Amino acid sequence: MLEKVKQFFRRRSAKTEPSVDILPRNRFADLDFERVLKSGTRCCVDEDGHYVEDGKITLFEFSIDFAEFEFIGDFKIEEEDQFKQLLARLNSFDNAIQSHLESELQQPIPQFAKNLGYTQKRWEKTFYFHPWILSFDENPPNLRYVADYVNDEFTVYFAKKHGRWQAYWDAECQKVIEES
Repeated sequence: MLEKVKQFFRRRSAKTEPSVDILPRNRFADLDFERVLKSGTRCCVDEDGHYVEDGKITLFEFSIDFAEFEFIGDFKIEEEDQFKQLLARLNSFDNAIQSHLESELQQPIPQFAKNLGYTQKRWEKTFYFHPWILSFDENPPNLRYVADYVNDEFTVYFAKKHGRWQAYWDAECQKVIEES
């Protein structure tokens, strides 16, 4: 009887071991946004996105150390402080998004993907996204993620609630992205 109890707890503990993150986390954790905002490439553009010397919108571009991809942000010159506040929360939002994508990845491969010959490894690659354009000039501000290995993208939206930035899955800012 004692042996059966030990077996039960051995199996149970094997199932409850902490899971390993498949998708990257803390991609913005060590990024010094003050330095980045000073050293990134800035261009002034007008409402139509044309480069003009006296444009009211700043187009901001910098490379991110975690990937070979460019990260682009745009904001109205007078909203730079709000843009900085949102950047300060970006790591937390990105981690929550990666966690959500990872939970989707844990689901069985859909039949249509199996029919197309997807293996588990190939299916996992469809969940690799990187942040691309943070548009503070749009209403609501949003961040576009683009896929690394497939032709896909999605957008995350931001709104201030009780003086703090919150991330949402929808443009109406109703479906909150839960941070862990």
